[in-house]
Amino acid sequence: MSAKNKIKKLLQKIVVKYRFVVMTDDSFEERLSLKISRVKILFLFIAAICIGFLFSFFIISNTFIKSYIPGMSKEDLENQVIDLNIKSDSLIGVLNYQKSYLKNIQNIISGNVVSYKDSLEEMGSISLGEIDFATSTKESLLRQNVEEEEKGALFFNENNNNLVLFFTPISGVITERFNPSTLHYGVDVVAKENSRVASVLSGTIVVSDWNPETGHSIGIQHKDGYLSFYKHNSVLLRSVGDYVKGGEHVAIIGDSGEFSSGSHLHFELWQNGKPVNPENFILF
Repeated sequence: MSAKNKIKKLLQKIVVKYRFVVMTDDSFEERLSLKISRVKILFLFIAAICIGFLFSFFIISNTFIKSYIPGMSKEDLENQVIDLNIKSDSLIGVLNYQKSYLKNIQNIISGNVVSYKDSLEEMGSISLGEIDFATSTKESLLRQNVEEEEKGALFFNENNNNLVLFFTPISGVITERFNPSTLHYGVDVVAKENSRVASVLSGTIVVSDWNPETGHSIGIQHKDGYLSFYKHNSVLLRSVGDYVKGGEHVAIIGDSGEFSSGSHLHFELWQNGKPVNPENFILF
């Protein structure tokens, strides 16, 4: 018999089909009948081996059994646990800071800031005694070069040695000035009826809502840690998440809220979690 005939005969044996029958012992009733070949048996055997290998790999790599594998020491596992704990602590710290930041914004909007010092401690800021509200010599020289009728004011930021252009939120008369000792953390400006309120810097709207104390209020987050608030408006023109440019109108002056005694704008400027005197930055 030639080799060619042997191969042909072997292939015929492999593909030949058999019937696998399961019958009851007493009545010979057929319960199950399957057609199967040696090729199918070989395929099922290989598939079972692959599935078993993948299952074993998954179990070993995701359970304590991994520590018994050469190359994966107990020290490596301990280092992984330490890294996870460090990341977890960092995330908790960031979350707590964000909660404190949002709480501080809510207090500013509602006018429920209990004390200046408490708000600084909560945000991790420096104490009130370390804050210098005096106008620097460079700032005074710059202010002399800007005319009163211009809508913006240049402020020299000594931290990064650059100039910041603050736009006037509204043209009017200041009726009450910045006074932290009386918990008045901004300035009250009286202006013409239906005057439009402008953003002092470019930034993103983080608050735009109404509350019983300060009425229609809007808050804008700016770069360099600046945060501005505009309270007692009659209409809000922007929503949370909107990006506005400096000088862009965001509200209409009004008399909303229980803390308002007449149509005016209550404007506050905060930096790095502490209130600052707006008149040191803006020409009203």
